[in-house]
Amino acid sequence: MQTKNKIEYSNYGEYLVSDKLELFLPKTQIIIEKKENRFSYYRKNSENKELTKSISGKKDKIRIELAPILPLNLPAKKTKDLMFLRLAESVFVEKDSMADILVEFPVEIGIFVVNSDNSKDFFDCFTCEPMHSRFALYGTPDKGKLCMYGKVKLLEESEKPEPYVFAKMKVTITNKLNEGQSVGKLIFSLTHHNIYYLDNVADAHIDDISALIKKEEAIKIIEIKHVEYSKKDNNWKLAPRASIKSEKRKFSMDRGFD
Repeated sequence: MQTKNKIEYSNYGEYLVSDKLELFLPKTQIIIEKKENRFSYYRKNSENKELTKSISGKKDKIRIELAPILPLNLPAKKTKDLMFLRLAESVFVEKDSMADILVEFPVEIGIFVVNSDNSKDFFDCFTCEPMHSRFALYGTPDKGKLCMYGKVKLLEESEKPEPYVFAKMKVTITNKLNEGQSVGKLIFSLTHHNIYYLDNVADAHIDDISALIKKEEAIKIIEIKHVEYSKKDNNWKLAPRASIKSEKRKFSMDRGFD
């Protein structure tokens, strides 16, 4: 496999394949090639593990879309829809105040086959950073909730997350308590979120979240809700989904915040 300093990575977006298409991403190489009555699909990752599949049909051309997707498929679909983000550095929010932060958000990469009616079929998915395909338990071993897990850093407004590995997400933390609180982890429902990307580049942004710190029956909790990404314009393209979009719901963290 070619190394990063010898290639330019492929961009998100749609590709028309009539003969042969090669896609290069971090630690991943993909080749789609026309055969007599099908298109062959080949993928190799950083561990030299190979995958081969076929796309049947006698079409002269096929369209595929390369897009970031929610990290719910790898290493296996074992969680319902919960994401556990561990912040590399905790955020202290003063009493009765609000803080906006930007964080990395781990993504998987999806390959979709685009049909003639512009509908899209989920064909393959992979991660450009296998170490991010991990689980975490929130709660006790017997009653805890299994979550997808990612350790992420805070970003500056002008800073871009590592392409093909992370998207960007805004977190608005509101502390309604009469004392400051440190927040070092965020657990929330994920499958209502959309991911957006820019054509021909590797920028991606996921819907945001709000985190409300409050007391409920004398217990300190963080109530986390989905917030639609509001700064997108017509240049941002909605990524296709590899999972069913759930009903919008909140999640309450009641076992500590840091």
